[in-house]
Amino acid sequence: MSTPGAIAVYTSGSGIPEHVSERPWRGVYHHWDGYPTGLGQHLLYRAQRTQGDLGAVVRQLIDEAPWGWSLCMPGPEKPEGQRLSEEEPGLRVGPEETGAVAYVYVFDVEARRLDLFSTLVGGEGRRLSSVRFSSTGSPDLPALDLHPEETVTEPFLPGEALSARALKDCLEGLPPLEAVRETNATRLEWVDTQQEADESLSIVFRVVTFEDGFISNVEEQEWNLVPPSARREPERVRHFLEALAEVLLEDPRRFNAFWLSAQDPLRRSGARQRESFARILRAHWVRDFGVEEG
Repeated sequence: MSTPGAIAVYTSGSGIPEHVSERPWRGVYHHWDGYPTGLGQHLLYRAQRTQGDLGAVVRQLIDEAPWGWSLCMPGPEKPEGQRLSEEEPGLRVGPEETGAVAYVYVFDVEARRLDLFSTLVGGEGRRLSSVRFSSTGSPDLPALDLHPEETVTEPFLPGEALSARALKDCLEGLPPLEAVRETNATRLEWVDTQQEADESLSIVFRVVTFEDGFISNVEEQEWNLVPPSARREPERVRHFLEALAEVLLEDPRRFNAFWLSAQDPLRRSGARQRESFARILRAHWVRDFGVEEG
């Protein structure tokens, strides 16, 4: 199921509005992964990649894609994303036309800021958060939707740069990740690790479900877990993986491939200790599924 969003830029006025229609803006429709951990994180990445040139981000994502986007995040077959066309344009978006999207991201080029508004049912167009960028593109927050558990900052843990091979060794050193319920079971299997073009490290994993001793379902996901900065802290990555194993084994429901691949605490937080990562993962489970632990 898609989560549409809008990528926009203010056209006049100043200040930080508290409602999506409070300042004039123009923008384009974006169909897939419009939530803050998807499109929101990609917009932060774009601002950093252009070294703070928000005008360039606006040109690339709005002016050069006037019909909108299916998905602006790059992929192996579409390194520049997938634009929509005049023949099949995206839906109209504007300050008074937000009913087709769940989130609206608006750049203030002069103020070096990105504002996030919730236009989901119940969101009522209110501003959720804002991120300011330095003159070199560094954001003052690592994400637009930080939760209290993610605001922790712990001492740096330097070490030898983590490789894809070393990450795989670390994964293989974890305890067996399997939840058994009578004659049924769910198992997490590590398939491979690889270095991406931006020097981050990804993990390919499978969640395999067994019923009465037979495989009933297999879900495979690629998880871009380790950003380049975290590769300089192999102990930090190890602490996260140990916390992940601990939290998964507490509750069989957490063997959810899509939920797992959405976890991004190495980018979104300054946590470095196992206990902190465990708190973040448990809090995310409650937030994402509305269920208590256990």
